[in-house]
Amino acid sequence: MGYATPQLVQRVLTQSLTSATQPTLTGKGQLMNFGATLDKNLISDDIMNQHINIADTFINGVLSVLYKTPLKEIADIECKLAVDIDVYGSEVILVSPQANVFVPGDVIVITDGTYDEKRTVSEISSDNILKFTDNITGMFSADITRVLRVRFPDPIPNTSARLAAASIYDRYFSSQSTVQNSEFGKLLRNQVKIDLNNIMNGRTVLHGQHRIGDRFVNSHLKDRYGLRNIESDGSRDIGDL
Repeated sequence: MGYATPQLVQRVLTQSLTSATQPTLTGKGQLMNFGATLDKNLISDDIMNQHINIADTFINGVLSVLYKTPLKEIADIECKLAVDIDVYGSEVILVSPQANVFVPGDVIVITDGTYDEKRTVSEISSDNILKFTDNITGMFSADITRVLRVRFPDPIPNTSARLAAASIYDRYFSSQSTVQNSEFGKLLRNQVKIDLNNIMNGRTVLHGQHRIGDRFVNSHLKDRYGLRNIESDGSRDIGDL
């Protein structure tokens, strides 16, 4: 899995890559639904994952001077089950004040200490009921089961999604009218540039990652890298994308 998920890239893309076409020819499409779903005939999951991989490769190359790449997933939220999970269940009910922070596209690990399953959230209802893209194949008891959200540290998921979305948008929509990058693509790339420059200049720290350098024996001590001339000329800034 890449730094971003297809669901996250879909939320970044504009309505220009969506379609209101009916799945059958028995009636007219409802224009009010325009932009609700991605046009799978144009952008498949394979194409989206390919662009995510390209974005991740670029991010790894930029960050490799400060961090060991590829980056590692970390568990940032832990919740408990409110009820047991039966075999082939497609949803879990959580009891936790943090349950309302989940969003579609989040990757969840369900574990009882001996067996675990990883699933992707497809839908959330009532803030504490998570539905998944695939059914759960095992049984989990609420007494001993933990539900963990695993993700890459911020802002990496959004950075990867924006860079992938910019590439998809310019290739499959903007290129139909001009060979130059679109204004929307330029906006997304500028946001990516800001995020990466903040990391390179030490203003943003990727917690839970292995930092490269000899400033401290303990790489997790909170401090900025001693980068030469960084304060005066921003020598670690990346150029335009």
